[in-house]
Amino acid sequence: MPHTSSSNRTRKMVPSKHLNIQMRRSMNFADLQHELNRLRAVLTRETMISHMFMTEPALFPDPTDQAAAEHELDVALSVNILALEKLRRIEQALTSMHAHSYGICSRCAQEIPEARLQVQPDSLLCVPCLTLVEQESANN
Repeated sequence: MPHTSSSNRTRKMVPSKHLNIQMRRSMNFADLQHELNRLRAVLTRETMISHMFMTEPALFPDPTDQAAAEHELDVALSVNILALEKLRRIEQALTSMHAHSYGICSRCAQEIPEARLQVQPDSLLCVPCLTLVEQESANN
């Protein structure tokens, strides 16, 4: 029987735990990227449609009608501002995916848990940092 040294043996390639996590994470990122692209399309379409309907309020003979029209315009503008902020966060998330930094908190550089990204794929902050930012904002 021929003698085989340890250097001649072929090693069986067993996927490491790290590789499995990385593959699962990249599949999740693909799903999240799809969701971000879908959200971007929906928000862009809704923003453009609502912009088409926003016009200067007509001059109404009744001041109450004029006030109601101006209030509706203010509400529509506020909704558009929120949608544009959400679009900005989506664009930042998509950019970070291409830069391979998606899922990393922009404040503390720690990994954002997958569960948070599943709920809010445009998250730029982990929950502890978001809490701190909100507290700082409330104090100012």
